[in-house]
Amino acid sequence: MSDERRDVVVAGGGPAGSAVACFLAQRGHDVLLLDAARFPRDKVCGEGVSPEAWRLLDAMGAADRVRSLSPHPLRGMKLVSPDGTAFRGEYRGRDQPGFAVRRLALDAVLLGAARDAGVEVREGARVTGLVREGGTVAGVVAETGGEAHTVRARVTIGADGRRSVVARSLGLLREHPRMRRFAVRGYWEGVEALGDVGEMHVGGGGYCGVAPLSPTFANVAFVLDRCEMAPAGGDLEAFYRDALRVRWPRLFERLEGAHLALPPRAIGPLALDCRAVTAPGAVLVGDAAGFYDPFTGEGVTLALRTAELAAGALDEALGRRASLPLPRLVAYERSRRDATRDKFRFNRLLQVAVGWPDAANALARRLARRPDLADRLVSIAGDFVPARLAFGPRFLWDLLTA
Repeated sequence: MSDERRDVVVAGGGPAGSAVACFLAQRGHDVLLLDAARFPRDKVCGEGVSPEAWRLLDAMGAADRVRSLSPHPLRGMKLVSPDGTAFRGEYRGRDQPGFAVRRLALDAVLLGAARDAGVEVREGARVTGLVREGGTVAGVVAETGGEAHTVRARVTIGADGRRSVVARSLGLLREHPRMRRFAVRGYWEGVEALGDVGEMHVGGGGYCGVAPLSPTFANVAFVLDRCEMAPAGGDLEAFYRDALRVRWPRLFERLEGAHLALPPRAIGPLALDCRAVTAPGAVLVGDAAGFYDPFTGEGVTLALRTAELAAGALDEALGRRASLPLPRLVAYERSRRDATRDKFRFNRLLQVAVGWPDAANALARRLARRPDLADRLVSIAGDFVPARLAFGPRFLWDLLTA
């Protein structure tokens, strides 16, 4: 088994892995990124990206690359309640809107930005385990073309997604004991009434998102509890079509004149718990650090933001400790918790509210009467208004009395 040494090794080349590798390479660190796939590769995702992502893409030097993909602008969100009541909130006060773009293209572009920043990228290299020295992670074991090799590094970054080898080898990641939701995604061509907002249709035992990728082409993905997914085992496409027809009939009417462009794909369970996002010699970013269905389509932005936080903490620690192995990076744990705690609470509160048909209908009626509150709610979802405002007494009072 061959052996090499690097400053940093990153397992996973999705948005989080590409971003953290890029940010560290920009700071002069020797970074190797390994991914089992060869890009471009598909990824089941809602594919809506919130406006805050542009700041992070600029920092990566990737914003112009993303613009070259001609992403479809998203200027807000529309929510449709079970009784058909709808409200629209807009991303106000931002120079650039959010956007929707296929992950097939986006992830390849971000990986290219990391490569151009000086990251050595190896595609088709699967991380299969960790190298340990005492109680410290000292690198990874990877397999390329059927041959195993060892990469020793001062820090190992797990950005290898929901099935993270790094996180699971450390015993940090597990499926949520109660929330067992699955997502099914399909692409439709010829969809009527697409605009410049993402859509969320709640009811039917779950919710269904529509991300317009062009004026006629859309990602249509729904989320259901595991107990509702049993019929999918026989024929996923038939299940997908039937679920849309029965659970979201108003949306299905718009799809009747369209055609399903690609076979649907499913993923789940979605919710993952992570006991900690660091261990001696290792850091977790992106879905490897735990995943809670964001509902409002800001998963990519969250991946980029946590990568930025991890890179900042790692840059300081790597410089401070010279060639020594890194201890558990408490600074990153603290900054990630501070940056995400209120947002995760906001998402949970929103999902609980729309999970009850009467509550979802009442919320939609209030927000339809108060566009200013709808804008504020969507701006929180868009990551550029602090989520703590959602828990302020004035906002809750306005929402309850609208």
